Amino acid sequence: MTGAGGPPFDDDELEEYYRRIESATAARDAPPRRARRGGVYYAPPECPTPEKIGYPTLAAVTGAILAVSGPGRASARLRCYECRCGFWHLTSSLRG
Repeated sequence: MTGAGGPPFDDDELEEYYRRIESATAARDAPPRRARRGGVYYAPPECPTPEKIGYPTLAAVTGAILAVSGPGRASARLRCYECRCGFWHLTSSLRG
């Protein structure tokens, strides 16, 4: 500590204090560690239409259809489908 009238910490003490706080906070907020499982790897499936917006749920894609085909807008023939990538997409093409 420094003398009377000075700051309660010198620069080195303050730096050390912040390092301790940051390391404790990082450890506390870190996700729990999982045990490694040997040899298992899962690659998520790739989307065949990555240019399309992927909606996470049926409710989300249904909301998008309702927003696009709202009152006062030209009626679009849209439907949704669940893609092999796990997301939902909009399309105007017919099933087939």
